[in-house]
Amino acid sequence: MKLPIAAAIACMPALAVAAPPPRPAPAVAALTACRTQSDPAARLACYDSAVAALAEATARRDVVVLDRAGIQETRRSLFGFALPRIALFGGDDAKDRSAPPREDISELQTVVTRVRDLGNGRYQVVLAEGGTWQSTEAWGGAKLPAPGAKILIRRAALGSYFLKIDGGRAVRGMRTG
Repeated sequence: MKLPIAAAIACMPALAVAAPPPRPAPAVAALTACRTQSDPAARLACYDSAVAALAEATARRDVVVLDRAGIQETRRSLFGFALPRIALFGGDDAKDRSAPPREDISELQTVVTRVRDLGNGRYQVVLAEGGTWQSTEAWGGAKLPAPGAKILIRRAALGSYFLKIDGGRAVRGMRTG
């Protein structure tokens, strides 16, 4: 039995091309380069200069330094957006062993801060992290959203999401902002 060409192509494994690890910012690279100075006075002068450049870059927001908690907070605030899988926020590149492993978030539990009635039983909610979500089906029979209510947003199949208020019935929803 012969397979159609489309079926044969669909069965072939995809060729994965690993993205190169991100280059460090010039200000960080200059600071790191100071370690190679053998003369203590020259090394100190190099560090003083590099630290001043890094401080200026940080003040201009050209360089942002985040610890693991900051990365996690940023990932929570981006939950629901379709983002490319890059080494940013978790070292997705298999060759980058120095970065922490990427922790995919499958659900977000937070608090509703604002609610807007969209009509036809659909609502828009703004979360404590600042994200905006709306139901794509009527909340009929489910607990309605209200400011201060606890909400659980769970990733579902095929890029969809379920919104559940205070343990009530889940309704389908999407991130809008």
